[in-house]
Amino acid sequence: MSRRVKPAGSKYRSQSKISGNQYRAGKRVQAPVSELIGTVCELKITGFSQDGRGIARRDGMTVFVGAALPGEQVSVKITRQHSRYLEAEVKTIMSASTERGEPACEYYGRCGGCNLQHLQYQPAEKSIAQSQGELQGQLALKQTAVFDQFQRSLGALPERVLPALLSVPYGYRQRARLAVWYRNNGEFELGFRQSKSKKLVDISFCSVLDTRLNALILPLREWLQDFTCYRAVTHIELLSADTDVGIVIRHTQVLDAAALEHLMQLSIELHCQIWLKPGREELLVGLTGQNCDPRMSYRLPDYDLELYFHPLDFTQINAAINRIMIDQAISLMQLKGHERVLDLFCGIGNFTLPIARLAREVIGIEGVESMVLRGRENAALNQLDNVQFIAADLEKDVAKMHWARESFDVVLLDPPRAGAKGVMHWLQQLAAERVVYVSCDPATLIRDTKTLLNMGYQLTTLGFMDMFPQTAHIESMVLFEKNK
Repeated sequence: MSRRVKPAGSKYRSQSKISGNQYRAGKRVQAPVSELIGTVCELKITGFSQDGRGIARRDGMTVFVGAALPGEQVSVKITRQHSRYLEAEVKTIMSASTERGEPACEYYGRCGGCNLQHLQYQPAEKSIAQSQGELQGQLALKQTAVFDQFQRSLGALPERVLPALLSVPYGYRQRARLAVWYRNNGEFELGFRQSKSKKLVDISFCSVLDTRLNALILPLREWLQDFTCYRAVTHIELLSADTDVGIVIRHTQVLDAAALEHLMQLSIELHCQIWLKPGREELLVGLTGQNCDPRMSYRLPDYDLELYFHPLDFTQINAAINRIMIDQAISLMQLKGHERVLDLFCGIGNFTLPIARLAREVIGIEGVESMVLRGRENAALNQLDNVQFIAADLEKDVAKMHWARESFDVVLLDPPRAGAKGVMHWLQQLAAERVVYVSCDPATLIRDTKTLLNMGYQLTTLGFMDMFPQTAHIESMVLFEKNK
């Protein structure tokens, strides 16, 4: 059932863009660049920014405070000064919000991966696939950030707002890249980058990682310790799928026989596949020295599909959200079986192949040629003959390509954070009745939405998806329908 949401008065009013040119608080403050750095003061947090920082005011300037929540009274230290705003870090929480939570990760606050663990997630009994009720904590913050941007930029929300698609709060992430740094004393660090720094946080566990991937970290640390003298390994990628677990070792020097033998033993003991990626080589290498072209896979059981991917391919990192996201997108398309569908930024066919089960014909367009080949491979393996995969750079002019001059009933866009600006100017000539847009950045979604509205489309549906719990990343989905 559709419902109208009133964003006004939300306890998580967000300010969506953070830069020195976008927060004018009265007259411009002409303070020397370093005058306030190091200053300690007390502030009342009155709002929340889209990137998860508290918002306060000091002497007419906006102050962004990391790890602070609305309603809190805090003592802060000013860490950066800009012409129109300040940045600060919490020293003491003098009055805590009732929604403040205890971070599950011992590295939180130093690691740059998560930035919302100090704010409670939805209570466990309410963390279901689709929430029909009022959201709380992190989820309320993110949904409000999306709604506020639409309200401010477009003047109103669409008539239909979908229930939020929710995730489990921890253990959801199916891919991660750990960096390696060698100290001069022969020791090393293995972990993620610190917040706003190139330095590493040395870890042995990550709370948002798939438990199967967490089980790999300590054995890999031990392997590195035995062979750290080489200083050869730069990154270790961990990835999981439905039944597979994989490791990609990125290295700049040849690993000797003893190191490779140890990796072979780990592969058996940990029930995982291990590949090497030497230097800037594009191909992966097996532990016995041969070039290889491996595959992992995940299933979409509702569509009787199994999708195979190369370990270096892009895939969604939250499998549960991915499945219900596909369901929601296809539901918005209202496919009857006679439609021609165009899937832009299609990847390996994550949306394309499920759509092919329900439409007359689907064409998937992707800029990465290797992923186009994977899409064709998946179509053949799943015995689908009503789908095409075509390689094209969607940031360039594609208007003269044959598929760009054809007509389609439905268009799906799933672009990267930069959005779909490169394809917007010719989208109108495709004459699609419906356009479904899956976005990972509200700002570029708003920009592209304005273009579609000017083309004669009506924004009718908006939904929020929590693909990345514990972080400020926001995913959303919208439906545009052609004005009659």
